[in-house]
Amino acid sequence: MAVAGGPAYAEEDDLRALGLSRPLIAIETPELGIADLQGDIHRLDDYRGKTVIVSFWAAWCPPCRKELPTLARLRRQLGSDDFAVLAVNAGDREDRIRAFLEGIDSDGLIVLADTKRTLSGTWFIKGLPVTYILNRSGQAVLTAIGDRIWDSPRMIAAIRSLG
Repeated sequence: MAVAGGPAYAEEDDLRALGLSRPLIAIETPELGIADLQGDIHRLDDYRGKTVIVSFWAAWCPPCRKELPTLARLRRQLGSDDFAVLAVNAGDREDRIRAFLEGIDSDGLIVLADTKRTLSGTWFIKGLPVTYILNRSGQAVLTAIGDRIWDSPRMIAAIRSLG
C-alpha cells in the first residue's frame, strides 16, 4: 500500500528533475502474481525488504526500446541484495518478447510476461512505459510516466536514497 506524500528520501526538486514524482493519490500497490520467461511466478512479497523498480513496457513501444537497456544497466549497478528491477511486459506474446529482448541489452533484467494484460487496470497503466518504485515495505513511493535514463548517476543516487 502506498501513501502519497510519504517520507522525503531525496529533495523534491531533484526528483522532478529526474522525471520522478510521488503518487498524486494514495494507491494500493497491487500484487504481481505473473511468471517470468522461465515460468517462475513472482509476487511482491518475494521482494519484501528490497527497493523494487517495477517498469511496464511493450515490444511495440519505441520509448520502451530506449528505456529497457538503462533498466538492465541499473539492475547490474545496484546489485540484487537490496534492490530488484522487474520489467513487466504488458500484452505481447512470449515469442515477441524474446525477439525484442534479443535486440537490446537486457542482461540481468528480470522480465515478467503479462501476456493477458491482467495487471494494466490494477496498476493504473494508461500508457507505456510506466514505472513504479516501491520502498522496502512494498509501498509505491515514486512513479515515472514515459521513458527515463535509469542508469544515470543522479538517478542511481536518488534510488539508493530510498534504502
